[in-house]
Amino acid sequence: MHQTIQEQPKYRNWVALKLIYVPLVLTGCTAVLTLYYPWVKIFPPLFLLMMLYFLYARYLFSPKGKNLQVELQRFLVNEISWNGKGKVLDIGCGNGALAIRLAKKYPNATVVGVEYRNFDHAVCMRNAELENVADRVSFQQSTIVDLPFEDGRFNLVVSNLTFHEVTEIKDRRRLLEEAIRVLDAGGVFVFQDLFLTKKVFGNLNPFLDMVAQWGAESVEFVNVVDSDIIPGILKTPFMIGSLGIIKGNT
Repeated sequence: MHQTIQEQPKYRNWVALKLIYVPLVLTGCTAVLTLYYPWVKIFPPLFLLMMLYFLYARYLFSPKGKNLQVELQRFLVNEISWNGKGKVLDIGCGNGALAIRLAKKYPNATVVGVEYRNFDHAVCMRNAELENVADRVSFQQSTIVDLPFEDGRFNLVVSNLTFHEVTEIKDRRRLLEEAIRVLDAGGVFVFQDLFLTKKVFGNLNPFLDMVAQWGAESVEFVNVVDSDIIPGILKTPFMIGSLGIIKGNT
C-alpha cells in the first residue's frame, strides 16, 4: 500500500542562498590565491566562517530549525488590532506566506499581495489553494515605490522585512508614506523591518514623527529584537539585530 505524500506550500527562506554561495566561492578563490600570495591566507577562514554563519541562520529560519520565519510572522500578526473586515495589502509578499496567514485569520477580509522582485504568481496562487484561501487572496507584481492603488483603498496594510531591501529610492522611509497613502481613514498599519538601522532609516524618534505627519493618528514602535523568539546569534547588525515594528492607525 502506497502512502500519498500531500503537497505542501512553498515559501521562501528570508536568508537567501546567495548569502551562502558567495562566501563559499570566495573561500575557494582565496584559498587558491594563497598559493601565490601567502598574505591572503587570512581570508579563506573568514569567508568560511561567514558561509557557516549564514548557513546556520538559514537553518534557524527554516521549519527544520526554529522556524523563525513563521515566528516573526506570528509576532507581526499578534500586533494587529483590527476588526477583520475589509481589504488587506501585504507589501513585499514573497510567495504569499503572510498574505495567506492573514486571509486564514480574517475570513471576512480579502487580501492583495504585491511583490517587486522574483515574483512567481503561479507559486503564490498554488500556496493559497493549498491553504484553502485562494478565493480571497490575489497577487501581483508591482513597484512598491509607487503602489498601483488609489488613495484609501485598504483597511489594513502590512509589510514584513521588505522596505530595507528596496534600492529604487534613496530615502526608504518614504516607502512607509506610500504604504499609508493607500490606507483608508480609520485603517491600521503594521510594518516589521530593520527600523533600528540608522544608515537606512535614520534616527528612530524623528522617523516616527515623520510617520505621524503622513496621516497616522497614533504611531508606536515595538522593539522586536529584544523579544525571546530571536536567538542571540542572529542579533547582529548584518542579520536582524535592528528588527522592530512600526504600527498605528489613520
